[in-house]
Amino acid sequence: MWAALLAGNLSVLLQALTGIDKTSHSEGHDAPVEADAMRIVDATVAEMRTGLEKQGRWDETHLWIVSDHGHSPVTWHEDLAGLLHAWGHGTISHPWVFGRGRDAAVMVSGNAMAHLYLELDRRERPWWPALAARWEETVDLLLERPSVDVLLLPHSEHRCEVRARGRGTAHVVRQGTGRSARLSYLPVDGDPLLLGGEIHDADEREAYERCAPTDYPDSLVQIAHLAGSPRTGEIVISASRDWDLRSRYEPIPHVSSHGALHREHMLVPLLVSRPVARAPRRTVDVMPSALTALGLPVPQGLDGESFL
Repeated sequence: MWAALLAGNLSVLLQALTGIDKTSHSEGHDAPVEADAMRIVDATVAEMRTGLEKQGRWDETHLWIVSDHGHSPVTWHEDLAGLLHAWGHGTISHPWVFGRGRDAAVMVSGNAMAHLYLELDRRERPWWPALAARWEETVDLLLERPSVDVLLLPHSEHRCEVRARGRGTAHVVRQGTGRSARLSYLPVDGDPLLLGGEIHDADEREAYERCAPTDYPDSLVQIAHLAGSPRTGEIVISASRDWDLRSRYEPIPHVSSHGALHREHMLVPLLVSRPVARAPRRTVDVMPSALTALGLPVPQGLDGESFL
């Protein structure tokens, strides 16, 4: 997929190369066909560079290659929607979105993360404290499943409860918004994210550095943003390794998935053709960096920070 934009006398070309993702899902991220898909990307980039050099435009060009997620192998598939239905909840999920009840909607993303939207007839978003009396038993049952690694329960736009089987509970708290936000990790009875203890009043850079060497890189920032998003479910599940959260109605039977908070899914490459001013931290940094490269202002409140 290509998209061309004009910014003054500059042109912007966006190209989505989806073959790597599709072949990873269907054949495995280390399959020979996956290497072929990467060679296609490499050949495409080489062709673009050759054309730009012939036009005398290569030295003024920024060419960036980035992935939006990683991949890891899948051995077992959990029928998450079927589980909730079997536990007595009226559940809707793809592709059956009508007629199966209004207790919960199960939305699976990348197959290794799922959002559960509860009590669908409520007119305002319910936070976990208002749901706990009815849904605590379901949460306990979910945590017993080997498919569930980390479970998130948003308490408000600024606080999210984090649970993991055998590792206890903690809260992620965000104060403020944007790049001035401060983040804290407050264990209640354990260390579900394996961060090694409390983290108090860290900015997004400090939070990144504390999480980077762990199994859940950048988890504090990711969880804080999830909790505050109006699109987030009332329960969010990050799958265990070797598992994903859909076993039926999948157009491509998955042998590799993404979407969880693990390193394999969170850490992605960014290749750039020209030097940068600082090491990029997050994929949201790409947009403000692109605006900077074009000499355009970065709108206030835009996520990310330019690496140029």
